[in-house]
Amino acid sequence: MTKDEVAAQKCPVPGGRPPFDPISLLHLAYRPLRVCSLDAPRTRPKWRPPNCIGGSVTSPYDHLPVLADEVVGAFPFTKESLVVDGTLGLGGHSERLLQAYPQMRIWGLEWDVKALEMARERLKRFGERFEGIEASYADLPSMLSQRGRGTIDGLLLDLGLSSMQLADSDRGFSFLRPGPLDMRMSRSLTTTAWQILAGSSESELASLFRKYGEEPQARRIAQGLKESLHRKTLTNDAWQVAETIRRTVASPMHRIDPATRCFQALRIVVNQELSNLDKILESMKTLVDQGGRVAVISFHSLEDRRVKTVFHQAAKGCICPPRIPQCVCGQAPWGKLINRKVIVACEAEIQKNPRARSAKLRILERL
Repeated sequence: MTKDEVAAQKCPVPGGRPPFDPISLLHLAYRPLRVCSLDAPRTRPKWRPPNCIGGSVTSPYDHLPVLADEVVGAFPFTKESLVVDGTLGLGGHSERLLQAYPQMRIWGLEWDVKALEMARERLKRFGERFEGIEASYADLPSMLSQRGRGTIDGLLLDLGLSSMQLADSDRGFSFLRPGPLDMRMSRSLTTTAWQILAGSSESELASLFRKYGEEPQARRIAQGLKESLHRKTLTNDAWQVAETIRRTVASPMHRIDPATRCFQALRIVVNQELSNLDKILESMKTLVDQGGRVAVISFHSLEDRRVKTVFHQAAKGCICPPRIPQCVCGQAPWGKLINRKVIVACEAEIQKNPRARSAKLRILERL
């Protein structure tokens, strides 16, 4: 029997194609995925944090600085230099820089007094090469003026939270444990996240979640929170707030905890994070000496868009509209992009430090 005869037996149609059967397609389209009883109770799936196993969380004090090798490579200074670590944290990045460059000095700025004390203890072996200062990076221009220093050679900003801050239940940064919803980076700030949550109207809260958290279900979440406050079933507790959000918008399609974006929005407002970032980005041109570098690690799109826009504008210079054929503004580029594409963590680092998966590093050299 020939191959054609065998094919004809399998599919007895000229050309070897089966006849079109629309009924079979309808069977596929309307085939039930599962059989369930209409009388069965409908329950929401309980969201489970991906880094929690049996209710335990990875050790909060195993803090690893993200993109540490890339940060060291961002400041290849061979001569004596002064670099400001504007977000010192526990001193992980500063430690790596001081080890790599013996002629480098670092001023570490940190709002969090507890983190500053730990960083000073960690880096005291470097002596006068390191100085820890209780301040926000937004105050850097005035601080340089007070110290009689005109410019610096490098500026590093790591805009993420440290493991210690997430682990401290009294700070309210984490939605994985009970504790007051505070979220202040510095005790000098007067307004807490709970005061904002309780004192805002439903529309104000929804606008806050939408603007600073980019939360698509902001209105629904705000309504659920305000209803719980009205019924007095919600108290000043980070875990309770997170659970209320989860019950309001729980879905098996969520890849992250539903409370993530809302907690981000509250933290941004409490600490004025975006306005502080705007201030320092506007001051970079006058703060950093020629040949100096600025490296910024961001963790969400609101931060990264701001950094990307300023860095690209510094490298472009001209601000004339595209419709004008010839530049009339006369603004020359004052920066050079070291990395055209954003630097992200490799798979090996993400496996070791899951928080690195959201980190984005951009580097600019001052011309």
